Amino acid sequence: MDADALRDALDRWTDEGIIDDATAARIREFEDVTTPDAGESTEAAASTESTESTEPTESATELAHEPDTAAAAADAGGLLGENRIVVALALMGGVLVAAGVAAFLIERWESIPAAVRAVVLVGVPAAAAAGAANFERTSPRTAHGLWLLAALFTGVSLFQLAELAAPVDPDAAEPWLVGAWVTVAVVVAARIDSRPIGALASVLGAAAVVAATGSESAVLLVGVYGGVAYAAGLLAGGGIGDRVPGADDATVSSIPRFAGTLRWTGGTFAVVAVVPLVATGSQPWGSVGGGTLLVAAAAVSRPRSGLRRAGRDRRARYAVVPAVVGPLAVATAWSAAGTLESFAGALVALGCLLAGVFSLVVGAVGLREASLANAATLGFVLGIVAFLVGPVADAVSGSIALVAAGLILLVAGLGAERGRRAVLARIG
Repeated sequence: MDADALRDALDRWTDEGIIDDATAARIREFEDVTTPDAGESTEAAASTESTESTEPTESATELAHEPDTAAAAADAGGLLGENRIVVALALMGGVLVAAGVAAFLIERWESIPAAVRAVVLVGVPAAAAAGAANFERTSPRTAHGLWLLAALFTGVSLFQLAELAAPVDPDAAEPWLVGAWVTVAVVVAARIDSRPIGALASVLGAAAVVAATGSESAVLLVGVYGGVAYAAGLLAGGGIGDRVPGADDATVSSIPRFAGTLRWTGGTFAVVAVVPLVATGSQPWGSVGGGTLLVAAAAVSRPRSGLRRAGRDRRARYAVVPAVVGPLAVATAWSAAGTLESFAGALVALGCLLAGVFSLVVGAVGLREASLANAATLGFVLGIVAFLVGPVADAVSGSIALVAAGLILLVAGLGAERGRRAVLARIG
């Protein structure tokens, strides 16, 4: 936790009466956080502890049952806390350094000796990771930028090292290389609980699945993978905000941001994958093979684990709904597009997309996560637009099509705006 953010959080808690000065002083001592009036705080803590020995326990209990305050503290102390300008600068710096080093190497690649290339390819991500680990406690936002640099450049290093290794066929090894990149991104994102690196890991996971399955349908694979990613975020992050479904309030996930990122990216994949089917009403190029069935099996087993963990907790069961409906909607839309004529297939696909959107809304209510409501809004808008530019434009032409499309878009925009507002109000 950032020391400055912890000081600010403790000041807020003491000002609001959530904890007393003695408890705050003990937290500062435990976390090795000093303040200008540390001596006075320590004396006050000692004197208060002798006369009010029961109050710190009561205050700590009260704090544990204040979810809004605890969430604010976690957000303030995390890597993406209050100083968002600093965070943006650090992340942008990591991206620019990765892009700059990669561009430099590409321009001069042939003139650099192979041994030097290998040293640079290994040294850049290793040095970035070492610097990030060194700065994690004193400058966590700068460390975040360095971790992002390490995660991004790992991909460059893996593919270029494969080019340097004579026995390796880069094309044949592509799924393994992307898989290794995914592994690094997941490990880093989980280690520092990072949203940006978590999103990178989720996108790379989809790319790895598509690369590993070759000629199989990317649309169906990405949609089913979205359900797997959502369920993984649900199980990793506890499912109810940052708590485990059916567990008591003391069970808190250690990676709520990374898990939440997996949930909204997975939900987005599951919904957006149906958009091409809505636009065309026919199956895109590709087939269903062993890779698709394997991913589908994972998509089926993950929600079952979530339901078992949810128990009788209604909100936890709401959270599992997108993991069940998302892959099922994609599979149904795919099957309809292959058996029905184009307009009917597009209409069924639109219905499946709206079912996926509704499931994200249910998940947003259960998880109290606005990001899922945003993903649902995006899916709804893209689905309506795809239906207009595809089947509707083919069936109706001329000025009537323009008027109809405009009216539908206005109504869809109004519905999306009001619906999102209602969901956010329900979430609180």
